[in-house]
Amino acid sequence: MKIEEIRETDRTAHSAMPTKSCFGTIFPDVTRIQFGCPAVGKVFTILIDTVGPGKRTRKLNIDEAAWDDCRRCDDFQNCYNFSLAKLEMQRVLVSL
Repeated sequence: MKIEEIRETDRTAHSAMPTKSCFGTIFPDVTRIQFGCPAVGKVFTILIDTVGPGKRTRKLNIDEAAWDDCRRCDDFQNCYNFSLAKLEMQRVLVSL
């Protein structure tokens, strides 16, 4: 089997698997962070606010019930890995 055929087989097999609408959303999209507006993921929420010239408050909220819900999901490991990959790519985009 050629590499292209293997990739197509993997793509077809994966696309046939149903995924939840929350798949890959454990962390918020860090490319969309705005002052005063929470960046919300299923489990983690970030809020950055200004409190004066050059001063910022940073808050991280962790929804432990949502985390427990994620951990019970059959597709948790794939979702977690994909969420981490998205987060890393978003960090790259923000740093450019």
